[in-house]
Amino acid sequence: MAVEFETLQEAAQELAEDTEKHDRAGLAALSDGHLREQSDAREELADYLETLWENIKKTGANPAIDPRFEGLSGLLDLARHLHETAADVLEQREN
Repeated sequence: MAVEFETLQEAAQELAEDTEKHDRAGLAALSDGHLREQSDAREELADYLETLWENIKKTGANPAIDPRFEGLSGLLDLARHLHETAADVLEQREN
């Protein structure tokens, strides 16, 4: 079954929401060290994509409304969501 989305960003957000339950279960099964590594790696990816986003803005483009950057927008949302999930699982474990 094909699912259609108006934007790549919308597709990425749906992907993040649809996989979160499985992601949380996988993260919860990791050792403390591996969970920390996952959180750190996801943060690094999100930071990298955020840097790309900011560099585009420095050129005078507005990636939030420019369709040329729709893929980056979606990927950035997905990376942020993945990091937030890992950080949340890590925080719950540490408390």
